[in-house]
Amino acid sequence: MVSAPLEQLIALIADRIDDLGDWSVSSEEVMRVLGLDPVVFWRALHALGSRISLGEAIDGWTQDTVGDLVTVLEEVAHPDAESALAGAGLFVPHETGVDLTEELLSAARRFCAAHVIDADELEAMIRYRRSVRAAVELYFEEHTSIDALVESCAESFRIRGGLPDVAAVTAERYLRRLFTRHVLSRQGLLALLEHRLRLAAAERGFADPEERARTRRSARPTRAMTGRRAWALEVMGLEEEMLAADTLRERYRQMMMRHHPDVDPSGLERCKDVNVAYSYLIAELVGGE
Repeated sequence: MVSAPLEQLIALIADRIDDLGDWSVSSEEVMRVLGLDPVVFWRALHALGSRISLGEAIDGWTQDTVGDLVTVLEEVAHPDAESALAGAGLFVPHETGVDLTEELLSAARRFCAAHVIDADELEAMIRYRRSVRAAVELYFEEHTSIDALVESCAESFRIRGGLPDVAAVTAERYLRRLFTRHVLSRQGLLALLEHRLRLAAAERGFADPEERARTRRSARPTRAMTGRRAWALEVMGLEEEMLAADTLRERYRQMMMRHHPDVDPSGLERCKDVNVAYSYLIAELVGGE
């Protein structure tokens, strides 16, 4: 059960939320609402120095530093702070964030599989840009919107959880932060569509020089364990015979729970690789489901 002081703090924050989902609360307000002694409060913050930003704590907290606020609240005798703020739509816990990220990858995969490629337009772009790679980027700019995917995923998250409207904004901010930190990338999300575009270009006789060389080197009549597929399996720590959709999804969750930068600051590069490898392998297994 959420304590009365914590409910009052959540109500205070809720009253501060503007149309963009922005809010802020000062350390002094947190102490006052929770009835905390300033000496005890600041001692607790200093004890958390390696886990939070003391500078931000001095300035107060916002929707972008709510994770630090949750850590502080848990330290000053509110162990239910994470679930309370998450239920109010103000915070995305780590495990929920992993689910949210996988949902975005799934939404992107479905979009990539369902998109109808305009081959004539693609050919015109290739002739204009004189490069398949550059044409693919131009095609992405014209026909894809990461913002729309993020917004749709965030709203789905809010509705599915029965959360207040601000939860969609909180989820959007969480996902956009992953792009800012390069945990996710447009290239990774749209890898399946890029592959389809390159195939469409090849059918019309277009391929960049390096792509022709790669095709000649790897040409085989079977799905050989080379190149991108081998790399993806290695990243996910799976053998060919272990590859199944459920197994892959479970391994993805395990790796993101362990290596996400919010948990392991040194895990950024690993997470980037995991997201790209997962997107590639799951697309092979389930396509646009």
